[in-house]
Amino acid sequence: MIIISLFTLGSYTHAQTPEKLDVGDPAPAISYSKWLKGKEFKAFDPNHIYVMEFWATWCGPCKGAMPHLTTLQKQYDGKITFVGVNVWEKVGKDQSYETAVPAVEKFVKGNDTNMGYTVFVDDKDQSMATKWLRAAGQNGIPASFVVRNSRIIWIGHPSELDSIIPKVLDGSYDMNKFKEKADKAAQKTREQNEAMMAIFNPIKDALAAKDHKKAFELMDKAVAQKPDFKIPMDLLKFTTLLNDVDEKQAIAFAAEFQKQYKTAPSIILGEVSKSEKLSGETYLWAAENFGSTAEVTNPLIFDALATCYSRAGQYAKAVDNQSKALEIAEKALKNGEMVGTIMDYTVEEYKKKLADYRSKM
Repeated sequence: MIIISLFTLGSYTHAQTPEKLDVGDPAPAISYSKWLKGKEFKAFDPNHIYVMEFWATWCGPCKGAMPHLTTLQKQYDGKITFVGVNVWEKVGKDQSYETAVPAVEKFVKGNDTNMGYTVFVDDKDQSMATKWLRAAGQNGIPASFVVRNSRIIWIGHPSELDSIIPKVLDGSYDMNKFKEKADKAAQKTREQNEAMMAIFNPIKDALAAKDHKKAFELMDKAVAQKPDFKIPMDLLKFTTLLNDVDEKQAIAFAAEFQKQYKTAPSIILGEVSKSEKLSGETYLWAAENFGSTAEVTNPLIFDALATCYSRAGQYAKAVDNQSKALEIAEKALKNGEMVGTIMDYTVEEYKKKLADYRSKM
């Protein structure tokens, strides 16, 4: 399960605290911005069973669970409806969640074979994420909710559905036994989330006010209070320096940041490649800083390197890295690997980028 990051939690700060949702409670209302697949319904049929599966396009474990959810939908067709509820996509500041619909729709169409079940996108106010996930103390995805008689009877990871569903169907599932343990865990998570938001809210306010000095002081204070916040806070500090303060300061900070974490160069590369208005020097530094690619097997890394090299005007290196990205992506697509990450449109995008870089050499 991927735990929701501090940055994603930032989307919910200052929002009204949701009512508590526990096992045994009535299922909250369904609300969506767009229904993408499957037969649309406005409310739960009390005579039917539903599995509400919460996911996001960036969530690797969510994508990994999709083929098996498709198998389960086929296996229990007519008895259970599996519903993929898209949540927690990154949207622009002060933007409605509806702005995420085109990207999610593109993903679902490209991953149609592996998503053989109903799918919809959270509504403009992210009501499903708030009234289901947050209310139930779920701070990570994928997360599944089993609904029977219009009530929540089970909450957990989709990998556990194989053992839960047969018991639900044959009547041997003991909701009350599960509820006691689940409710305690959910309450603990709710309290942790509220404490996290209390720390993060002032940082978010300072960043919104462009008071970067105060924001950085608050980040340092947060790490002092919660040492396990260091990595996300350092990453937030880096991206703030990079995009809002000074690129040279960002590079100097990144150089120190990566001394502590082996995966930092790839994280830094990813963040720099996502920014479109940086200097050529910064893009070149991020690419060269990554180091050897001899053991790299992820096409996303090569694609990010190609992006940075192209923006630095190094088109020969951009072509070399994009060629590697394309070769690996085509192989993954053919072999059914990297499900939900590499799709037909990914390969087409890589081809277009490669042609563009070659034309500029």
